[in-house]
Amino acid sequence: MLKCIKYFAYLLGIEPSWILLITALLVILGIVKSIYPWQPKWKTEETTKEDGSKVTKYYYLDK
Repeated sequence: MLKCIKYFAYLLGIEPSWILLITALLVILGIVKSIYPWQPKWKTEETTKEDGSKVTKYYYLDK
């Protein structure tokens, strides 16, 4: 697999170390995202009144 990455890097005209660095950072990002998943803390709900004005309600989501 590393030969394929090196060959692809040579086709793009860049050093293979950059491709390997980006791949390693993506793997680390995947590990961190699996340990600390992102969850929203706020929810917005937009409604319209009978007179045409818009009302936005903000909710705090408890865990």
